[in-house]
Amino acid sequence: MSAPIGRWWWAATGLVLIVWALEIFPNVSEVSGAAVAVVLLVAIGLGTIVVSLLPSAGEDATIGPMRRSWWMPANTRKWVTATRRVGSHVVPWCIALTVIGAFMLWSFLQVRADPTYSTDEIAFDQYAATLALHGTNPYTHSMAPSYALYHLSPNAGTFRLNGTIVTSLSYPALSFEAYVPLLWLGWSTQLAVGVNVISWALALLLLFGLLPKDIRPSALVIGSLGTFTGYAVGGVTDALYVPLLLLAAYFWGRSATSKGAITWVSPIFFGMAMAMKQTPWLVLPFVLIGIAAEHRRRNGTWGLKRAGKYLGISLVVFAIPNLPYFIGAPHQWLNGVLAPFINHTVPAGQGLIGVSLFLHIGGGSLTAYTVTALVIFLSLAAIYACSYPLMRGWTFVLPSLVLFFAARSFGSYLIMLAPIALLAAATSFRPEKQANTVELPEEEPQSKSAWRFWPAVGLCGLIVSGAAVAFTLTSAPPLNVSVKSVHTTGQLATVERIVVGVHNNTSKSVSPSFTVESGGVVTAFWPTEGKKAPVGPHQTKKYTIISPNFGAQPAISGGFAVDAFSSRPDAASVSDTFLPSTWHVALEPDQFAKPVPIGQKVVVRAELLNRLNQHVRVSGVPIYLGQIIYGQHGLIYSEAVVNGAPSGQTPVPADTDTSGEATFVISGTHSATDPVYFEANLVNFTQFYPYGYSQIVLIRFGNSP
Repeated sequence: MSAPIGRWWWAATGLVLIVWALEIFPNVSEVSGAAVAVVLLVAIGLGTIVVSLLPSAGEDATIGPMRRSWWMPANTRKWVTATRRVGSHVVPWCIALTVIGAFMLWSFLQVRADPTYSTDEIAFDQYAATLALHGTNPYTHSMAPSYALYHLSPNAGTFRLNGTIVTSLSYPALSFEAYVPLLWLGWSTQLAVGVNVISWALALLLLFGLLPKDIRPSALVIGSLGTFTGYAVGGVTDALYVPLLLLAAYFWGRSATSKGAITWVSPIFFGMAMAMKQTPWLVLPFVLIGIAAEHRRRNGTWGLKRAGKYLGISLVVFAIPNLPYFIGAPHQWLNGVLAPFINHTVPAGQGLIGVSLFLHIGGGSLTAYTVTALVIFLSLAAIYACSYPLMRGWTFVLPSLVLFFAARSFGSYLIMLAPIALLAAATSFRPEKQANTVELPEEEPQSKSAWRFWPAVGLCGLIVSGAAVAFTLTSAPPLNVSVKSVHTTGQLATVERIVVGVHNNTSKSVSPSFTVESGGVVTAFWPTEGKKAPVGPHQTKKYTIISPNFGAQPAISGGFAVDAFSSRPDAASVSDTFLPSTWHVALEPDQFAKPVPIGQKVVVRAELLNRLNQHVRVSGVPIYLGQIIYGQHGLIYSEAVVNGAPSGQTPVPADTDTSGEATFVISGTHSATDPVYFEANLVNFTQFYPYGYSQIVLIRFGNSP
């Protein structure tokens, strides 16, 4: 921890330890051991920060003389020096293991709080492993039973544009074979999540151990970012291939520059990563180009044999776990591993597709997104080859740039390759002293010819890619979609039914399938009430769509949009964001700590607020105050008097005054053990649905003392 940059990373690691303590802290009441972890993490975190900020002998001229003039005897001084030397190697690993332990404890607490599986991929993988353990080819069976087995939400599936759900295994064989030995040993409860968490912990340890010492604590900081840890415990299986791809990236340079068995290490791990998930497939071409180009840079000829050897080993390793299933059912296996490319699934993610889904720019051709991603992939590959080694540090992250332009560009596609790219850039092809490893291409005649083409190739790639993006974003959606009215669930505060207006802008009939997007995520598709007929050319039609399940119902406290997907061509048409409510109500006072005697009047004011809790000074707005008793065995109608209305009437309206407040005078008529719960709300003037619910205020009515 003596290098300046290393000290700052260690200080950041100390902060990470404290952050982990804060993340674990909400669980101290339920899990007493968590309190011990919180205290230790804070103490170790503070200690790490303090020690990391101490200057070393090389940074402060006063430190060296102080150590030389220390009063300790020579033998003691030697022992202290040796202890420090050992500690400089042991302590960093102890801190790293502490971070890993904090992550795993936090993961356990997350699963304990919500043990349901969050993604179809982990449910499918574990179910496929169960089938494989019993000698059944999972590629020939539906994965639908996994929804009930692992309590997967019906909204967590992968949906096609026609509204059907993907129920076939969609990943290479090693994605589920990794679970088989653990299932055989008897571990089945939360197996998929547990393997995910262990894989990410292993990835952090590998990254920490393989990075240069001055930046190795960055692995702990990056690996503890909430997005990475959330993906790991949330069921995003990219964590499974990260340790394998880290090892492949670390030994990648040896495949281009060394001889012997060491050249086999990277392709073996790369083939295993490819057998886990499809994302590493997109990395392979850049790795192969890098190997061939590095050989050319050093020796004057393209290293096609080395690249071919790397490719052959990777493919053989990929084939080993997949071959039995391919032989047993080649068609089903191909459909499974190619499912992400051929299934016509709904667009989603945080990449360019968001411009169409949320800003309504483009969306008329989802195929155009795929073509654009392919064009950019080929352009980057050409630029990478011509400009090598300029973009060498980007080798393992370039696919993330490509996937940014795809119709499905989830966050895991965009960030999971970043730690791997960091390791590759920091450790591969490190400077050597040989004369034939000069970094400047212009000093090598063979490289000079390659470099002179890359500006032209880059310009062409930029033009072609820009044209593809422009076409994608100017392809107008076939339908205009608008929300006409909604029907809510009242106090449940969700939208249960939506009337949608659809206008067809094309000269062909279009049959839309509807779903609702809220918070950037689409739900299970909403069926139409009655028979769904297509929209004729240039015609307008209304559809009433109903929620398929409670989890699919958007909250009336936030906005949502209706997505209409259609095929031939694949297209997405999205409504404007519908805001069921922009105002809400707050009750003042928000508590009555002591019982209120029977007959005594208390005043409760309902304040009209906007989304930022600013007072809305509008008069004449009716606010409705309801009352109910939530008894231990069910609801009980209460009998309080509100604003002189008959005893027990609910709700009771009152209009706001010029300050935007409505006044309710409340008195009790009966003494009861259970308190009366009061809640206020607004009602939409045109569609008459309730919204803007206040907090709940309880009042206990009792006899006078």
